[in-house]
Amino acid sequence: MARSASRLRGVAVATGALAVALPLAGCTTTQHEAQRVQLESARQRASLKPTRVVVANATVAPTSVATVSGGGRTAFVVNVRNAGDRWVTDLPISVGYQRADGTRTYVNASANLNYFQAHLPAIAAGRSLTWVYTVASHAVTHHAHPFAMVGTKPSAPARLTETNVRIGLDVGYITGARSVTVHLDNPTSAPQYQFQVYAYARQGSRYVAAGNLTIAELGAGSKQRVRVRLVGVGRSANLRVEAIPTILQ
Repeated sequence: MARSASRLRGVAVATGALAVALPLAGCTTTQHEAQRVQLESARQRASLKPTRVVVANATVAPTSVATVSGGGRTAFVVNVRNAGDRWVTDLPISVGYQRADGTRTYVNASANLNYFQAHLPAIAAGRSLTWVYTVASHAVTHHAHPFAMVGTKPSAPARLTETNVRIGLDVGYITGARSVTVHLDNPTSAPQYQFQVYAYARQGSRYVAAGNLTIAELGAGSKQRVRVRLVGVGRSANLRVEAIPTILQ
């Protein structure tokens, strides 16, 4: 039953992670720290360049693409499935609108975007991820349809060696609100950089609210309270929040 105020509790995990959190997940060594710094540097360099996918990945592909508009903003909500037999991460993703004549307008192809506004975090073999991207515009050509395309080659050399990293979350949401409060808890020794939080709500088969947030750093053993601004308005009973680790090595 929907209530005027809802407190949702759960655990955010890298999709397909182990069911039990290991307290030593992300154990820090000098080598690990050097690898993490190298990865973050590579992601920052990649974000300085435009991202435009023109060749689709046959194994990691969108299964649905939807948009939610309101308040001069549009949120793209893309469900991506990894049909392969191994984890993947850091694949580029392009979203935009396709007109009736087949021409496309890319909305996240600009340089200097946050890295994960044009890339996917890790997706386990045989699992799916709901990725959200918000753009400050809702001008859409008549009869245009949203599209999403995932690239074939990772943009950064991420290593997926510790896929049991789990981040705890506690979600506070008031029905009818345009934001959601998320309390994050990183009990591991693996710091998270450009940590991803995706929120979305559906009514039947239609998305009615969505939003995303990039957190610059969620330190090892630290907690953080953040607010995710939503496009559209949903109900607490339908709200889902995914908090996806970006450092799994």
